[in-house]
Amino acid sequence: MKTIIVGGGKVGQSLARQLSVEGYNVTLIDKSERVVEQARTTLDVIGIVGNGAAYPVLESAGAKDADLLVALTASDEINMLCCLTAHQIGAKHTIARVRNPEYYEQLFFLKECLGLSMVVNPELAAAEEIARILRFPSATKVELFARGRVELVSYHVTESSGLSGQMLSDLPKKAGIKVLICAVEHEGTVIIPSGDYRIANDDTIYFTGAPEQITAAFRKLHLLTERIQSVLIIGGGRITYYLATKLAKDKINVKIIERDAARANELAALLSKTTVLNGDASNHELLLEEGLSKQDAFVALTGLDEGNILSAIYAYRHQVPKVIAKINNDSLIPLIHKTGLESVISPKRITTNQILRFVRALYTGHDSGDIVALYQIVSGRVEVMEFRAVADRYCNVPLRSLSIKPNILIACIVRRGKTIIPDGDEMIHAKDSVLVVTAGQRLKRLVDILQDEA
Repeated sequence: MKTIIVGGGKVGQSLARQLSVEGYNVTLIDKSERVVEQARTTLDVIGIVGNGAAYPVLESAGAKDADLLVALTASDEINMLCCLTAHQIGAKHTIARVRNPEYYEQLFFLKECLGLSMVVNPELAAAEEIARILRFPSATKVELFARGRVELVSYHVTESSGLSGQMLSDLPKKAGIKVLICAVEHEGTVIIPSGDYRIANDDTIYFTGAPEQITAAFRKLHLLTERIQSVLIIGGGRITYYLATKLAKDKINVKIIERDAARANELAALLSKTTVLNGDASNHELLLEEGLSKQDAFVALTGLDEGNILSAIYAYRHQVPKVIAKINNDSLIPLIHKTGLESVISPKRITTNQILRFVRALYTGHDSGDIVALYQIVSGRVEVMEFRAVADRYCNVPLRSLSIKPNILIACIVRRGKTIIPDGDEMIHAKDSVLVVTAGQRLKRLVDILQDEA
């Protein structure tokens, strides 16, 4: 499948790397010769220096025969123009990154005119993920599948949690409800666990199940914490705007500290129910003056990863119950976990996941068990995918009788609105939504879970 990526920034390079690893034919266009040369050297891609919105450049990149063009430049306007031009040349599908809230809201009317197959908004997606975590503060991450009928919730095990030393097979009985732990991160190693795995202190475990089941299980395991009522956010970018808007609807008190005076005034005008202060959040005395230690949650959303990490550590050491930091540089994520911080948000990774889901579904075709959702956990080493089951050789056969590849787990099945945590006797039926967890296996269709037939 031929894919053109316009824009070699963080998301563009991340997407190009992932698609090239999966065997797709990728061409990367960027105005910077340095960026293109770096991509040619480090990635298995074709690099073109030029303006990705210009007809001659897109024509030379082969847009006429492209299956997909993804526009990821820093400019919303250029991204939309890239997609329009590529669509006119003949590209079958186009995806634009659009960040400006004003543009994003009106794209519903413009998608057909621009020839857009999909629009991604990293800041909105990041804000939605943060809001989910703040609604379930016991978790380090919360992801929704099957139209909200299934949750993937991660939890970091500490000595005080009471889970250390417990065997997985004993948890359903102890919790009094059926949930599944589908993955474990143990001392840097990823495990798709069996029932005899014994939970260790400092593990990160991943629960799947219906939202009400997971909430009930957390309550019975004494892991549920009180509802968050106040949040201090540092940084006044677009993620902050989207997040504050969502939290205000949930009646949560929000205070924002923004360094730039003009932006602080702009946010104050846009967010009438939010307290917005102009100040430098790297001044930790200011954080204390603004009641840091009395907040239920602290979210670091400045444009500097290192600053977010330092401020988040400071909040954590002042015993703020829930601390979340935005980090785009993947190499920094392992460092932050060693500090005791648990919740890290990466808009780059969120956007890459959204586009990968579309690409894989496009590759398989719409009648082949499409990927409906895709989410990467444990620094991308584990993938959680939702498939729509079609009539195939995995259907109507007990799971224990299927020859499933190693490091793959059928975590959940949703059938006619009912969430099922499957045992060996359960069967997949056509039209089911099936949640699959895998480590080290690249799945494009649900049938790919099976060993090849002799």
